[in-house]
Amino acid sequence: MRVVDPEARARLDALASRLGGTVAGLGRSGATTGTATGTATGTATGTATGTATGTATGNGGAGITGAGVGGGVLAAERVVPVHPALERVLPRGLVQGTTVACAGGAATSMALLVAAEASRRGAWVGVAGLPGLGVQAAGEAGVDVERLVAVLDRPGADRDDGTWGQVLAALVDGFDLVVIGPGVVVRAGTARRVQARVQARGAVLVLAGEVSGFGADLQVVTEPSWEGLGQGHGHLRSRRTSVRVHGRRVPRPQHDELWFPASDGRITAVHPAPVAAVPAPEVVPAAHVLERTG
Repeated sequence: MRVVDPEARARLDALASRLGGTVAGLGRSGATTGTATGTATGTATGTATGTATGTATGNGGAGITGAGVGGGVLAAERVVPVHPALERVLPRGLVQGTTVACAGGAATSMALLVAAEASRRGAWVGVAGLPGLGVQAAGEAGVDVERLVAVLDRPGADRDDGTWGQVLAALVDGFDLVVIGPGVVVRAGTARRVQARVQARGAVLVLAGEVSGFGADLQVVTEPSWEGLGQGHGHLRSRRTSVRVHGRRVPRPQHDELWFPASDGRITAVHPAPVAAVPAPEVVPAAHVLERTG
């Protein structure tokens, strides 16, 4: 989808010890796996396997304040595809360099859904600040978990603004889509530099819930309600989610309702768009054919 810094994921691995946790691929293969010592063996570019140890190196290794942005590809009007269930509210997909803020009762699920289709088409997704993220939830939202890498941390770990700045710089440089949650806490100035880097690199930044300091080009607001429970009986069968999209990148607000998931586990629109009727071919009587050709 775009040119990424081949050393960005190695830099992310090297920051593991300072995060007080790990940098781990949630998939079964092909992802980067780190340890709390800052030593990692994995796939740094998605195609070649290598070992990253010690300190961060490479273009932009000094963090988000560095001058390494010039090595990236400026985002033009190139779009990132979205899940078919979102085609009504995001009919043109997502322009690279965009920041999308997902809010409401299904904010994290929606953030994963926003990234799902691109990951299924080969994009890599980096996640930070969502300690409760699970493989099953990501997979059920349609994300290809083989291309999902998360920064995992322990509660109470000391992560300052400078450390988060370096982590976010590595994520933006090394992944096509970056999903961050409320666990990421940075100053407003750092957030602005992160978003400038997102625009310059042509990544897509997705905010899952209230992430302070960041602005957004698009707001995706969700209002979910579960179905299947009665008065003291029953079980959850499906979740109906109202989705509203507005912002600078949307000419006028869009609204739709999704089954997320439906009773069969699929993610679909509650009211699918009607299929356009195809007019039946004109049937010409045989006698008329004879008259025209005789």
